[in-house]
Order: sequence, then C-alpha cells, then structure tokens
Amino acid sequence: MYKVRAITEDHQDVTFECSPNEDVISAGLKRDVILLSSCREGGCATCKADVLEGDYELGRCSVQALPPDEEEAGVVLLCRTFPRSDLVLQLPYAFDRISFQKVNTDWRGEIVAVEKISSNVAKLRIQPKDPETGARIKIPFVPGQYLDIEIPGSGVSRSYSMATTSDEAHLDFLIRLLPDGQFSHFLSTVAKPGLTVKLRGPFGAFNLRENGFRPRYFVAGGTGLSPVLSMIRHMQQEQHPQETKLFFGVTHQHELFYIDELKKLEASMPNFSAHVAVMQPEPDWQGSTGTVVDDLLRHLKGSKAPPDIYMCGPPGMIDATFAAAANHGVPKDHVYVEKFLATGQSQAAE
Repeated sequence: MYKVRAITEDHQDVTFECSPNEDVISAGLKRDVILLSSCREGGCATCKADVLEGDYELGRCSVQALPPDEEEAGVVLLCRTFPRSDLVLQLPYAFDRISFQKVNTDWRGEIVAVEKISSNVAKLRIQPKDPETGARIKIPFVPGQYLDIEIPGSGVSRSYSMATTSDEAHLDFLIRLLPDGQFSHFLSTVAKPGLTVKLRGPFGAFNLRENGFRPRYFVAGGTGLSPVLSMIRHMQQEQHPQETKLFFGVTHQHELFYIDELKKLEASMPNFSAHVAVMQPEPDWQGSTGTVVDDLLRHLKGSKAPPDIYMCGPPGMIDATFAAAANHGVPKDHVYVEKFLATGQSQAAE
C-alpha cells in the first residue's frame, strides 16, 4: 500500500492510501477523498495532474486528453495512474474543489427550448429537476464546468459547458452542429420542449482563479464561448473589479452568435470589452478581420501588465494563444485552457 499526497494550487494538501492495483481516483473514492474526474477512462482530461515525486504506471489514455509532450513532462490522468511508490501530486485546482463525502452527480432535466442561433450553433435550454421528486432545482456548479447530457434511450452522452451561472433558474448550452454528429442529429430531429434527458456532473477544473487584480483576458473560438461566458456573467454578478477583455472568433460571418448578449454585458460592466473577429467575413463586416489570436496579440502589445488568459476552442487556436502569450511575457501558469477534443466533443463542447 502506497501513500498519495495531493497538493492543491492554494498550497493545501490531502493524503490517502492507494494500492498498486488501484488507480488514484478510485483509491480516493474508496477513502472519501473525491478528486475531480469525469469519464474514468482516460479520455476527458478532467483528472489531469502533475507528478512531483514517485514512480507510477500509466494506463492507456487518449492522446488528445494527454498529449505525448505532457506525458513526458510528468503530467498524468489520475484515473489511469497506478502507483509503484509513494506519490506527491500537484492538482490544478483549489482545496475546496475536493469533496470528502458522496456528491450527487446524477440529475434529470426537461428541455425548455432548442434554438438555432447561427448557421452551425444551437442553444439548448434545460430546466434541471430532482431525479426523485421531479421538482425544479438549481444544480450547483462553478463557472466553466460542464455536464454530460445523454441522448434519451441511447446510452450515448456528450459533454457541454454551461453558458449560464448556477444562480439562474435554467441551464443554457451553446452546441456546435456537426453534419454527422449524433447529438446534432438529436437536436435537429428529436429534441423538443418537455422531453426529459439525463444529466451527469458537474465536472471540470476550468474555472476562474483568484490572482489579485491581474487583468483577465478570455479567448474563445466558436462554441468555446460557452464556459467563458459563464465566467464573465459570474464576474458581472459578483462585481469583480479586474480589467476584462473577451476575444471571440469564428471563421465565417454567418457563424456569429450572441453578439447582442456581448453588447449587453459591455453596457453593464464598465471594466469589460468584447472584441469579435471573423476570418473570412462578408464585404459588409465592420469588425476585426483575421483570427481571434490576431486580436489578442494587438492587445497584449499594449498591456501594462501580463494578464491571466482563459481560453476554450479548437487545438489550432489553443496552440497559437500559448505561443502569443509566451512571446509577450505571460507566464505559462497564468494561462488556463479547456480544449476541444478530436471526437467532435470536448471537455466542454461539441
């Protein structure tokens, strides 16, 4: 039996035992130390951590969830990590995200509306309900987290981030419509108001960090806007004082959505500005032309202090944002990311 010591980003720690034939997540669950996890199959990256000390065997993982360069640097998925000595881990979240008693993650929801809001994006609105009584409830979650939504009768689920906050009565999800997407087909042909769906979660460690008054820059590609919007709405509700900028981009102008919503946030948040870019615009487009990272670069050049950067979007955008941040002196530990995975879903969005 080995000891696993997990250190959180706010410098607290918890220690528990783990046998050689147990993965770290399962060992914690047995001992009422519930670390963040989701798929439990090495595919979603929710349980990602750094190994600071010790030897381990890593089970099979998705290369999208754990790229080879991260694996070589000692990053692991705890659901696929089996100790071969005592371990010291660094977790990418605060101590209050660890639970020490069973947490309910199984819910029901009633579809309130399905609305196509651009050429390739739909908004799904769900009213959460207690799975036992059917009463309306609010699911507690941290802005930036996601839920698994199951297609009724199929056993197939997809992960989507909430665009709303936990204070709101309903949950809104911004979902990319894919030509061959199973969930996209469900939205287009089956989903309708009144239909009940199974929900599981919340999951994910993509959330706001309390780093003093450093500026916060948010970079979102397409439906990567969803978790970012939840964070910004939370900042609005709590009246956070940080300078806040959103860089939102799409490829084609007809893919734009939520522009009016962003204008309303700008009007209500004196420290917030939204910058929208289109790579291939129509002749009448009056905003920025190019990638969302082009916009980010212009603002990083004029920034008085390195900001915290939160980003969610496709891999190309993520890589370009990391490079832009590094070239302008933003430390890597000031950059927080939620990736779209190659299956058509992500830790956050399809």
